[in-house]
Amino acid sequence: EVDECEESGPSDDEEALAENAKEDDRETDGSFDSDLSAEDIVTLVMDFAVNFGLAWTQVEHLMKLVSFLMKRKDLPDTKFLFKKFAGVSTDSMGFHFYCPNCICLLGECDGDLKKRKEFNATCTQCQQLYSGDTLTAQGSFFVTLPMGQQISSILSSQDTSRSLKNSLNALAHRSHAASMTDFTDGSLYLHQRKELGLGAMDITLTINSDGSPVFNSSKFSIWPVQTTINELPPGLRLKNVTVATLWYGQCHPDMTLVLEAFTKQMDSLTRSGIEWTCDGETFQSKVYCFAAVADAPARALMQNTVQYNGYFGCGWCLHPGKCIEGTVKYPISAEAPPDRTKEGMMQDMAEVHRTGVNVRGVKGPSPLINLVGFDIVWGFTPDYMHGVLLGVTRQFMELWMSGVGAPYYIGSPQLIRMVDERLCAIKPPQCITRLPRSVELRKFWKASEWQQWLLYYSLVCVHRILPGKYHKHFSLLVKAVYLLLGDTVSAKDIRDSTECLVQFVIQVQVLYSKKEMTSNVHLLLHLAKSVTMQGPLWAHSCFVFEAGLGKIKKLVTSAKGVPHQVMSRVLMASKVGAHNAAASEQVKNFLCSDLCNKEESLALLGKPRAVSESIHRIIEAQVPHQITGPVEEYDRVRISGRMFHSEQYQRPQKTNCTAVRLRDNMHAKIQHIVSVSCSDRKRIYFVSNSYVSSLCFGTTHISCVQKWVAQNVVEVDRQAAPCLWIDWNERQFFCNLANRFP
Repeated sequence: EVDECEESGPSDDEEALAENAKEDDRETDGSFDSDLSAEDIVTLVMDFAVNFGLAWTQVEHLMKLVSFLMKRKDLPDTKFLFKKFAGVSTDSMGFHFYCPNCICLLGECDGDLKKRKEFNATCTQCQQLYSGDTLTAQGSFFVTLPMGQQISSILSSQDTSRSLKNSLNALAHRSHAASMTDFTDGSLYLHQRKELGLGAMDITLTINSDGSPVFNSSKFSIWPVQTTINELPPGLRLKNVTVATLWYGQCHPDMTLVLEAFTKQMDSLTRSGIEWTCDGETFQSKVYCFAAVADAPARALMQNTVQYNGYFGCGWCLHPGKCIEGTVKYPISAEAPPDRTKEGMMQDMAEVHRTGVNVRGVKGPSPLINLVGFDIVWGFTPDYMHGVLLGVTRQFMELWMSGVGAPYYIGSPQLIRMVDERLCAIKPPQCITRLPRSVELRKFWKASEWQQWLLYYSLVCVHRILPGKYHKHFSLLVKAVYLLLGDTVSAKDIRDSTECLVQFVIQVQVLYSKKEMTSNVHLLLHLAKSVTMQGPLWAHSCFVFEAGLGKIKKLVTSAKGVPHQVMSRVLMASKVGAHNAAASEQVKNFLCSDLCNKEESLALLGKPRAVSESIHRIIEAQVPHQITGPVEEYDRVRISGRMFHSEQYQRPQKTNCTAVRLRDNMHAKIQHIVSVSCSDRKRIYFVSNSYVSSLCFGTTHISCVQKWVAQNVVEVDRQAAPCLWIDWNERQFFCNLANRFP
């Protein structure tokens, strides 16, 4: 990751605050005075514990420390008292027990310990008698959490509820979208909302399920079912992920059991809805599930279809697949296979249920067909994180680096050294959180690193190293994926990306052979349609759920009682919103102060200094406003939460935040950041050289540029966006970054 040390040393402001703190300390008598209530203090500790993933023991010790420092005896300083005070009770959990031999549901009860101990059931298939204690000790259960409670907690924040209300009001007047800016612009979403007659305040969810091992030395893994609220703005949506169920065990979950429990909860939410308040007005919202996203193995479990490596393994069309060198591939055929339809899938499921024989890749009914408004085919979206980044992009990197003797082979030590020299010389802006790493370390690359390689680094790094026709071929994928990841995806973008992806897939078979026509390559043919149906790729990717899964794993601090550890702390997280909403104004202001400062639209950072005479002359000549006060220079500015700095700021060694994309897709490399007091208000300007640019590599976001001597003065507004500057072998490039949401 980016080395924060180079950016996070004490600022001038922080050093001044430290000096003031020393002075204040000398003047105090050591006593501690606070008008915070016990509820406020618990709220602050809960917020801290959730943000930093503290274990219950750590929460307990933190409360003891706070009690001691504040000389308070009214604070809950044990785990039991803290949970009771915070309203965290396992009673609201649902425990679903299953037979460890037959994997069939035995029954369920709430989380009350006494009821779990008293639970007894006989398996209807093997006639074995089980007790709750035995099943708990064996781990033969999974847990559900009340989704309504979690959603209500999210909406207890007035900022969140206000954002949701505004989003829903905007949706109420929209029947179709000319371009795609979010999930709620998708044609399937809009059709289902109209077809089902959803109320103006009704909301929808996207569901995900995936598994991950908990310990390196154990086969046990966790499989949560997570959801997000589609109507929340992207930034809030990514921060508010709920956990509906959690499976923990040594084997893959029986998705029929898990999804039946999920659909049961959804049925209640769809019929009864949830109640929430915004600015004193109370709303009743029914909750629907319109979408699901998962990697290929998990998607097959959820759809109850064969996996990607089986015949008819595509979830969106009826390509039969072909066995090539012992593996099922998806080569191009003379006639395009027909798309699957919801009605066709339902018929196939009914036939499988009647005959017991798989039909066109369908293994049986999926509980998700019982969700109101859920399309069992296009309700699932091709996930570009797994399919494109960890799939196709990595596949072609391995071909280039490992295909000894092939015409596209660039894996010799000399050529790898050339690629690495270009790659490791790139200094990305701070918003790209991982620094470029050698291609020899590619087996350790995360999905975000594969995204950066695909969109920004690859075409520059392998230019004139990879033979021309292979380079041009790969640029088709780069262009198409970038178009589908835009803040706004137009109909033309979708047409252009469709053409690029079709050409790319066809040429894979021509340039690399049928052997490379994998399921991930085939998935590219459905990518553009998924954007039409469900919005831009970033709006329905697994990135947010993978991050959520990582947070859940961090909640596990010991091998004993893993589900209880996770779910009790997820419950605490679900209570934070309600506690924050009930806190005093003092605490509310404190909790939002850091976020509000970071999201401030325009903020100059550091100490100002007088500009040089030459810069002053340029400002006077080009600023079209009357200058009435001082003209000062700063090194850094934050714009809509994004950091920029000028070339005068020397502290960063591995990152570069001087490149900026301005209005009308103009680019600049910031030489100076200048604050000018004008007759109407204080204005901020960038001083930069002029550049002449031209798009290159057949893309729409990578420009090759030449610098002119002339300097321009450009006024800064919140539309300014960071971009990537690449300086290589006397050639310079500006790369526009894709949407800020992964």
